[in-house]
Amino acid sequence: MIEKGICMADGKTGAIILAAGRSAHMEELKPMLRMGQTTMIQREIDTIRQAGISPIVVVTGYQADVLERHISHRGAVCIRNKRYETSQMYGSICMGLRHIQKKADRVLLFPADVPMITADTIEKMAQAPGSMAVPVCQGKKGHPVMLSKEVFGHILTYRGGKGLRGAMDAWGEGVREIEVEDPGVLLDTNTKMDYESLLAYEKDRQKRGELAFRASISLSREEECFSALTADFLEAVAESGSMLGACQIRDISYSKGWKMLKIAEAQLGIQFLERQTGGSKGGFSVLTPEGKVFLEKFRRMEAAVQAAAEAAFEKIFLELEEEEKEDTDGREINAF
Repeated sequence: MIEKGICMADGKTGAIILAAGRSAHMEELKPMLRMGQTTMIQREIDTIRQAGISPIVVVTGYQADVLERHISHRGAVCIRNKRYETSQMYGSICMGLRHIQKKADRVLLFPADVPMITADTIEKMAQAPGSMAVPVCQGKKGHPVMLSKEVFGHILTYRGGKGLRGAMDAWGEGVREIEVEDPGVLLDTNTKMDYESLLAYEKDRQKRGELAFRASISLSREEECFSALTADFLEAVAESGSMLGACQIRDISYSKGWKMLKIAEAQLGIQFLERQTGGSKGGFSVLTPEGKVFLEKFRRMEAAVQAAAEAAFEKIFLELEEEEKEDTDGREINAF
């Protein structure tokens, strides 16, 4: 069944990027293949973050030290599959799922070699209804796979064959197929020819110069006191359990994180974090109940503004572009 509408899903969506295996057809470390000024895995992480997905877990294995250094400031958490040479990809999926299952209500599974998926597609998959979903483009199934918390336990305890596909088939509930207009969901990189095709696709897309839009909001009283960066930082604190860990995840200085927090608390009159320093168990930071409520409201407002702005963007810009194109086509026809 192809689902053409978007059903808003409640809760938090995380992502698992599977980067443990060694390519059987390419000598290079695939996730680090160049894509212009960046690499495949850096681009993938950046796009996932752009879509508002957090936490992001990368399962590494082959050349783990190199890959982990390469993405160390990208806002992702790395865990290692030390048995990557003997285990199947399903083993990495389960490792990532065990790490993330208490931090997210649904998870998107990405191979590390699908860098062309758009943020819009990722957002659509994060909102997909049902317990399992896959994107469909041009009649073909692609990435990422969406799993809801309903199936986490089943995936982790499945002992049959065929890996994830076998586990999904054994669940007994149909997999939702979410129709998208994004060929990037189909473009993986198994061979050098695939990589060359990927670069050609990217070059063609840049040449077309497709217009895109993204809105951002911030709250202010005497000065700006809460923005998406503040929200990202607080979510990273909740994920890591410390302000220092959050600063490392978000790639900002500790002083900047501290300043953002103090401005938000002073201007809004809310204590966002409960903090404890030192002690036998070391320091920790957690979101206060009031902080959690405010953060949730901000994210809801952010989503509402984005949806309204996208509708206006399509009407004002994209329809205008289409009208101009039709006028141009008409003039060309009349010229003959």
